[in-house]
Amino acid sequence: AADVITAQNEARELVAKALVDGRDYGKIPGTGDKPTLLKPGAERLTLAFGLTAQFTILEHERDHDRVNRYRKGNNELESYGLYRVVMLCELVERATGEVVGSAVASCSTLESKYISRPRDSENTVLKMATKRSHVGATLNALGLSEQFTQDVEDGAPAAAAAEGEQPAGSSSASAPADDPQPSCPK
Repeated sequence: AADVITAQNEARELVAKALVDGRDYGKIPGTGDKPTLLKPGAERLTLAFGLTAQFTILEHERDHDRVNRYRKGNNELESYGLYRVVMLCELVERATGEVVGSAVASCSTLESKYISRPRDSENTVLKMATKRSHVGATLNALGLSEQFTQDVEDGAPAAAAAEGEQPAGSSSASAPADDPQPSCPK
């Protein structure tokens, strides 16, 4: 227990001294009081604590011919392709090879920010799942979930509303405000 508290205090001290607001973490409008840990911050923390990130694709789905229907304003539109990745990130202590934290995260072109252009987003989906799992593993390993949140910039309701995109067949009156994205069929 003492080691956990010491590690958390060291991580908080490092955050205060080495991480920069706007580069390593930041506040995302409309998402609450906690700042979001960004990829550069997760990378700095991982490096500072002698950890290395190892990634494993747990699931990968490709369907180049899938037809996706979604709404933008009053228009029902179509896009083609589905790409989905579920990624595991394990943070490994360099000196011992011991796994000290992990997280699983996913990304899909059915998310509102990608649904209008899924065929252009296959690599982006891979990179976003990687980033999300790394940030999650960093928060888990260093006990920083009390100080930071993650990925609110990826699915913030304000961002989706600003784009005016919704899955076809849904309406802003009936859809939950915090879940404007279509669900994956799997």
